[in-house]
Amino acid sequence: MFPYFLVFALTSFPIIIEVPQWYKVFLFCIYVLFIGLRFEVGGDWVGYLYIFESIKSAPWFGYQAIAHDLGYYWLNKIAIALNQDIYFVNFWSAVIFVSCLFNFCNQLKNPYLGLSVAFPYLTTVVAMGYTRQAAAIGFELLAILALTQNKRLRFFVYFFLALLFHKTAIFLLLIPLLIGIIKSIKEKKVINTAYLVIFAFVLLISTTIIIQSTPRFTSSYIEGQMSSSGALIRLTMNLLPAIIFLLEYYRGKNFFKHSPKVYLALSWLVIFSFLLLLTGSTTAADRLALYLIPIQLYVFGNLPYLFFPKQRQLFFCWLLLIIGYSFVVLWVWLQFADHAFAWLPYRMYPFI
Repeated sequence: MFPYFLVFALTSFPIIIEVPQWYKVFLFCIYVLFIGLRFEVGGDWVGYLYIFESIKSAPWFGYQAIAHDLGYYWLNKIAIALNQDIYFVNFWSAVIFVSCLFNFCNQLKNPYLGLSVAFPYLTTVVAMGYTRQAAAIGFELLAILALTQNKRLRFFVYFFLALLFHKTAIFLLLIPLLIGIIKSIKEKKVINTAYLVIFAFVLLISTTIIIQSTPRFTSSYIEGQMSSSGALIRLTMNLLPAIIFLLEYYRGKNFFKHSPKVYLALSWLVIFSFLLLLTGSTTAADRLALYLIPIQLYVFGNLPYLFFPKQRQLFFCWLLLIIGYSFVVLWVWLQFADHAFAWLPYRMYPFI
C-alpha cells in the first residue's frame, strides 16, 4: 500500500506548503509513470491483455474495429505496429488521462486540492482499473471546461473523443441537455422544456438498456462485479458535493452561486442518477456515477476558499477536513474493498 500513500502525500503536501512551479511538472511525470507503467495492477489487467492479443491479427478498419471502442482499438494497433506491448497502451492512456486531469484542476482555486480529491478513486481505482473509461473521463473534463467557456463546438469535439474510448460516454450528452432544460424552465419556455425533457429521458433509457444488455462494456469479470457491487457507494460519494453545491447555489451568495451552469447540471444528474438504482440498472448507474465524479473535484477543490480570507480558521478546518476525507477514502478502499486485491501489491515495470 505504501506506493499509493506516497503518491497521495506528494499530491497533498503542496496544498499547505508552497512549492516551486516545476513541482507540477514533476508530479505530472510521477502520475503518468505510476498509472502507465503498472504491472498486474487493476481489475482490468487480464481483460485488457486479452483485448491486446485479440487485436493483433485484426484489421485497422471494418466491423471488428467499429465493434470495439475505436480510439482504444487504434491505440492498440499502433502499439502492435511499433512492436510494443500493453505498457505502451497503458502509458499513452495515462498521458491522456493525466493531461486532462491536470488541465481541469488548474482551473480550481487550489489545483493540488483537486488532485488530492481525485486521487483515491478517480486516479487509483478508475485510471488504474478502467483504462478505456479513464481516457473517456479525461476528455470529459476538457468537455466540461469547454462548456464553462460556452464553447459548444469544442465540447462536441471532446465528447466525440471520449466516445471513441468508451461508448458509455454517450451519457455526456445529458449535461448540455440538462443545461438547456434549466435555462428553458428559468425563461418559462414550456414547449422547449418538454421537448428537452423527453429527449433526455429517451437518451437515458436507451443508453441504460444498451449497457445492461451488453456485457462487452466490462472488460473483465472483476470489472463487472465492481460495477454491480459498488454502484451505491460511488453514487453516494457524488451526493455530498452535489448537495453542497445545490444548497449554496440556490441559497448562498458566494462563489458557487455564480458558478457555470454545467456544475448545476452535474449536481442535478447526481440526484437523478439514484433513480437508475430503483430500476435495478446497477451497471448503468455505476457508469453514470463515474462521469459525475468531476462534481467532487469542483466542489471540494473550491469549498475551503468560500471562507478565505475572512474566516481563516474555518478555511484551514475545511482544508484539513477534505485532505483527511480523501486519505480515509483511499485507506478504506485499499483495506476493505472487495476487489482491492487486484491493486495490491503495487508493482511497476521494469521493476518486476
